Amino acid sequence: MPQELLATLRLSRCLPLINKRYYGIASKKVQGKVLAIRREDQSVWERRAPLGPSQVQRLVKDGVKIIVQPSNRRAYPMQAYQNVGAVIQEDITEASLVIGVKQVPVDQLVANKTYAFFSHTIKAQESNMDLLDALLEKNIRLVDYEKMMDATGQRVVAFGKYAGVAGMIDILNGLGLRLLALGHHTPFMHIGPAHNYRNTEMARQVIRDAGYEIALGMMPKSIGPLTFIFTGSGNVSQGAQEIFQCLPFEYVTVDALKRVSEHGTMNKLYACEVSRQDHLVRRDGQKYDAVEYEEHPERYVSTFAHRIAPYASVIVNGIYWAVNSPKLLTIPDAKYLLQPQYSPWLATSVGSPGLPHRMLAMCDISADPGGSIEFMGECTTIDSPFCLYDADQNKDTNSFKGPGVLVCSIDNMPTQLPREATDFFGSLLIPYMYDMLQSDATKPFEDQNFTQEIQGEVFGLLKIFSGQMLTITTYRVVNKSPNFFDTIFGPFSTKKIQIARISFISSSFVEPPTKVGSLEVIISLLLRHQTQPISADYWRKCTTVPLIYGTSPYKCSIVLVARNSENDMIIEPLHCLPQNLITKYIHRVFPRTNLSLSSSLSLPLR
Repeated sequence: MPQELLATLRLSRCLPLINKRYYGIASKKVQGKVLAIRREDQSVWERRAPLGPSQVQRLVKDGVKIIVQPSNRRAYPMQAYQNVGAVIQEDITEASLVIGVKQVPVDQLVANKTYAFFSHTIKAQESNMDLLDALLEKNIRLVDYEKMMDATGQRVVAFGKYAGVAGMIDILNGLGLRLLALGHHTPFMHIGPAHNYRNTEMARQVIRDAGYEIALGMMPKSIGPLTFIFTGSGNVSQGAQEIFQCLPFEYVTVDALKRVSEHGTMNKLYACEVSRQDHLVRRDGQKYDAVEYEEHPERYVSTFAHRIAPYASVIVNGIYWAVNSPKLLTIPDAKYLLQPQYSPWLATSVGSPGLPHRMLAMCDISADPGGSIEFMGECTTIDSPFCLYDADQNKDTNSFKGPGVLVCSIDNMPTQLPREATDFFGSLLIPYMYDMLQSDATKPFEDQNFTQEIQGEVFGLLKIFSGQMLTITTYRVVNKSPNFFDTIFGPFSTKKIQIARISFISSSFVEPPTKVGSLEVIISLLLRHQTQPISADYWRKCTTVPLIYGTSPYKCSIVLVARNSENDMIIEPLHCLPQNLITKYIHRVFPRTNLSLSSSLSLPLR
């Protein structure tokens, strides 16, 4: 027997003992702790929970008291939690740790607690700034699942796989309806939306049946071969591809897309998984470099719109998009891609029409409005999962008929398969619960004894802004107005603001202060070559100086600091990571500083 296999077998025999020892030690730490699972109220469709009954049972056996807020909407009934030892009650104030899935209404936040949920605040999303303020005011420590990462920067808990699964089911359902509106009955018509199925296996069986009809050649010949593009290779993309593979398929390379889109067979579907190296190139024409891209994404442009998208029937987008990263598709790209196609090799007639253009549908599972898919301006909902984007008019309509591409971008995809999503997420979260239960928001974070991994990679990144840590003056004061600086600083005498960032600086951010006569804007000399597209007129108003602070030991995509001569203000965008460590570092340098948080620096300051 090979030595590698023997080693694997020995390790597999040891793992149960290792786990038993770990959880045995951990259970002693959590005895007597109180955990609350709050009721979800963000959406009528939100039926998930952060932990399922099986994970609750494990914690109860380890001595944790678990309070579950009553909810008939939750996919797992209250009785299922009660049967494993949870207490069903409305009052959760006894708990030191409160966990949920989506954002908590401000009026339901309990002061001096630790909360865990998806806050949607790390990019300074304007709609959730009131929530961020409330967390600060009530001295709440937040563990944001989105920022729970390992040493490599990979997320350790996420619903991503089931977002991909549900999104793929939905877009197959939408594709059938879109093709019907264009005059074609297809096997996709038999596929329903994801929430119609009790579990994934039921959906898989229906999709396999549709695939059987495709394999028998029952697709209309006049529409030509269908190609599916999957962006990324992470959990979202893998979940979507698992569903796609229930159909007859063949994977092809990017270089083969044009050939199969024109002359492929009709008894199967074609797929291509697109990675960064397939479409990203340096602005100077050099090849993609993964290390450089992580540090300087602004140096790259995407060729996706011209190299890949013209041959795509369906695009399934599952990538994470950072603010300063290249977009996959812009609004002008959509106009180019949705032009009428010329396909003389396809036999068409009045009763068997061709397609108006190759791109039929898009599932933007990333659900980031204005992000990697620029023309996806607003998320769709489970109630109304599709819209038709008309590139000529640059607007959406709730229809399947007419010009445009069908878009599905539901921001809570996994809740369509709530039980499986709950079990999957809970299995990822449960190892971290033992340290999360140690958190006491009434005590300084630094004085509490967390494991190195949890302290450095979870709470170290996620311990949201406690009252003693910093004071925030939010960016919502202004909408691209030079009066913003008067509001923050008060009357000017001769004050300077210095802007220094590791990335490109948008003119929209520089414009307001340069219009204030008494204010001098200083751009870092080290970054001057990266600050396009600031015009020469702006440069004439700016002075260059070196960076004002040293390099953080943590990698981040963007750091922006702005201050006046008395150190009154620092502007730091929330999308730089890890944000709280940077702000903490800045406050050590400038201890008496009012902090303002900005959103996307490629947009006007709000």
